Amino acid sequence: MKNLFLATCLSAGMYAGPASAGGPGDGSYSQAMMNRATTLTRALAQHIHFNEAQYLAVKQLHLNMLTERRDLEILLNGASAEERDTRLAEAQQRYEFELASLLQPQQLVAYQSLRSNFTAHRLK
Repeated sequence: MKNLFLATCLSAGMYAGPASAGGPGDGSYSQAMMNRATTLTRALAQHIHFNEAQYLAVKQLHLNMLTERRDLEILLNGASAEERDTRLAEAQQRYEFELASLLQPQQLVAYQSLRSNFTAHRLK
């Protein structure tokens, strides 16, 4: 799932890109970023059934994650690969922690299963 998430984030970063409306950290979202967050949330909701409050919270989490990725891409432009990897891994860990805090135990098990199945699929 980490590979999926990283690939998704990278494609979202290219899709939303630094040309997105709003500046780093100002809370404004471009239409492309809103669409990407909706797509990510719907894809996850197909495997982990959310209630309405969870759906909205996960969508906001995706918006925050996409914004953070955009900001990191701008901030780390020209940084070493090691620094980029470290900062992106920290962002990934925050996402995982925040998502886990939103899920009920059975949903968390389903998410972990989805993540491990995707990772195993990607390694084949």
